[in-house]
Amino acid sequence: MVMVILFFIIFNSAMARARESRIITDMAGRKVILRNNEARRIIPTFKPVTLCILALGLQERLVGIDTHSKKDKLTRAVFPGVTQLTGVGTKSTGINLETMLSLKPDLVILYAQKDGMSLATRLETMGIPAVIILPESMNNIKRSLDIISRAAGTPQNASSVINAMDKTLNLVHSRVATIPKQNKKRAYFASSRSFFNTAAGNMLQDNMLSRAGMINVSHALKGYFQDISPEQFLAWNPDIIFMSRNLNTQGFKPIKNPALKKVTALAHQAIHRFPSNLAPWDFPSPLSVLGTLWAACRAYPEYFQDIDFTAYANDFHRVLFQKDLVEMGGRLDDQLPKEIQH
Repeated sequence: MVMVILFFIIFNSAMARARESRIITDMAGRKVILRNNEARRIIPTFKPVTLCILALGLQERLVGIDTHSKKDKLTRAVFPGVTQLTGVGTKSTGINLETMLSLKPDLVILYAQKDGMSLATRLETMGIPAVIILPESMNNIKRSLDIISRAAGTPQNASSVINAMDKTLNLVHSRVATIPKQNKKRAYFASSRSFFNTAAGNMLQDNMLSRAGMINVSHALKGYFQDISPEQFLAWNPDIIFMSRNLNTQGFKPIKNPALKKVTALAHQAIHRFPSNLAPWDFPSPLSVLGTLWAACRAYPEYFQDIDFTAYANDFHRVLFQKDLVEMGGRLDDQLPKEIQH
């Protein structure tokens, strides 16, 4: 009789745990088992995840954070408590597994590149759920938001963010969809690494330029950010140039090179720097839809004369972060550095 009772106790306990468990599929195709109804101790390991978490309103559940995000102006404005969180390292220099384990997370969100997959496997063997996201297109940013919110046990949180993104993308599409292919501007994106480093066709920046009604001259490149030669840049002869928000002043110097003056974009001074001073809009996060709208406005101003861009950006930030851009000390700040202006 005692054995029968014991069996039922064990069986019911196992059934209760099974009911509490959830399974989601991450962007690497991994089946991730989450033992609790909600994740309450979350660690993001790179900035795109942190920005998604802020947009989803989950910042109070963070117990650690990627070290870069501790210094991020937007993160500090939305969530001042970030300065008190433990930094766990960065995607570029490495994540400190020991530090991460000491924080006892119940959800870790990782990147697909570098050691992200191996870290996820190691955490899984230790009983810590880890999901991988790859936000390298608008659709994948929306998928990332959905996966993060479901992993956290708050699937309802993603809808308002995704709706705001769709509203902006639909606005852009409604204005540029009728531009004939022969009239579309050929655009070049200079990454944060250098002027002669650009985005391949499978990257977010390519998707942004395409959605903004332009043709990315580097679309045929494969991989991630790729170095190109000045000769290739000349051969592409873009009509318009967009600079990454994080390209430093040294990276702007090729603009002043006399040998490049015959490039159409430089001859017509069609050179623009992505906003904003709080967080880059040419970066994988929900804010990239604002970057898409901004780029379309710069390329085709005649199609967007009715748009008060600062007001639109204020409204968008308020939906995502409950504070508007200006309220947080933000501004477009999209002018080229004075020392390289014509």
